[in-house]
Amino acid sequence: MLGFLSGCSTAPDKIILLPDPEGTVGAVIVHSGTQEQLINQPYAGLDVAKGGAMEKTMDSQASVQARYGQLLAARPPRPMTFTINFLFDSATELAPQSSATVDKLKAVLATWPAPHLVVVGHTDRAGSQELNDKLSMRRAQTVAAFLTKEGIPAQQIEIAGRGKREPLVSTPDGVANPMNRRVVITIQ
Repeated sequence: MLGFLSGCSTAPDKIILLPDPEGTVGAVIVHSGTQEQLINQPYAGLDVAKGGAMEKTMDSQASVQARYGQLLAARPPRPMTFTINFLFDSATELAPQSSATVDKLKAVLATWPAPHLVVVGHTDRAGSQELNDKLSMRRAQTVAAFLTKEGIPAQQIEIAGRGKREPLVSTPDGVANPMNRRVVITIQ
């Protein structure tokens, strides 16, 4: 995760590379004028002066938290994804393992500030494309109806059906697989 933290107009701009919640760090190349700098360690940073000069810096988690704690606390939550599985040829009957996922989803939604949800229905590869397109959309609509019943305004929910185009488990066309009969909900 990249943090761009800026101070007053005379101070340099500060760029700090933050780890994700699992501690993983990517890399960022910063260009300024004719200069180029790579930062690829947690809490490594650059001060970029108004004239474009760059100076590498190294902070600690504690110093970043002390200096930018309020700013970091204001970030929205990271998106979360939930998968609900359905029984064969059904847009309303959930697979048994999905009830635990529904409970987790409800708990997250109860604490999420102003959620925006993307709900995408999928099918397995059995049946025609036309049939599966309709079934995947009905599955997405079923989940969207559940979400509105849970208090999420309909305008905060986007739905789509992907039919059998994006199987979770790759199978030949015409082959049924319960893992592919699903709705993926992303909360942002």
